[in-house]
Amino acid sequence: MKELYDQTKERLKTIEDYLKPNVKIHTIWECEFDQQKYPEVDPHLKPIDKRDAFYGGRTETIQLYNNLSDLKDDPTLNKHDKIHEIKRCKECKNIKNEKCIHSNEERVIVGTWSTIEIDKAIEKGYKLQKIYELEHFEKTSTDIFKLYVDTFMKYKQEASGCKCDPKYCKPDCENDKECKTKIQYIIDNTAYNLDIDKVKHNSGLRFIAKICLNNLWGHFGMRDNFTQKEYCFTLEHITKIVFNEKYKDISTMILDENIVLTEYKEKRRIF
Repeated sequence: MKELYDQTKERLKTIEDYLKPNVKIHTIWECEFDQQKYPEVDPHLKPIDKRDAFYGGRTETIQLYNNLSDLKDDPTLNKHDKIHEIKRCKECKNIKNEKCIHSNEERVIVGTWSTIEIDKAIEKGYKLQKIYELEHFEKTSTDIFKLYVDTFMKYKQEASGCKCDPKYCKPDCENDKECKTKIQYIIDNTAYNLDIDKVKHNSGLRFIAKICLNNLWGHFGMRDNFTQKEYCFTLEHITKIVFNEKYKDISTMILDENIVLTEYKEKRRIF
């Protein structure tokens, strides 16, 4: 990019020298031109990407409750006063918990959220200042994953046994009145449709069912812009990668006289 910019400046100087003193050339960056043409649009904002609205959640292994005494140290989470769970101000979210002195323009948070989250934020006192872009879904559904989850939850519940005692089921546990009562409660209050005859402890089947449940959300939520690596043995192969407009963050490393390692990421696709 620097080489291209230097060439542009050199070309501009040549034109100016040729036209002097009758003509004066004014230049402007494309982003500045766009901002003048469309002043209502923030030039730093990119087109809406649904993936940007998919984030959040907590996976930290912390205690929900901790009983402290005078001689005991605070938990790690309480020790770091720079950690803010809720962003009330863009400028001071990473500093100590002091009174915010920033203006509304400085405090504003820009992002991509679903309308459900926006409604909740407004309910909690947040104010919606400006909408840059909307993407409307004419159809919504809460049943996309239900059949999958219900199926493997059924397998997991059946393989967990009735747990009438701490050591799980005894050989004749399925005939126990208390066990059948618990199983019937699950059947009546869930959509798992347990088969009473199959409710027996099976650690292997339970493990597989649990993994299938965890992997659904894990792979659905996993980012897809991992760095890709390719070993190139020809100049044609290297050129095809380096000049591919679908790739970004491209780097090359010469391993020996015959092999070049190339790394790149695919640009985010906006649907």
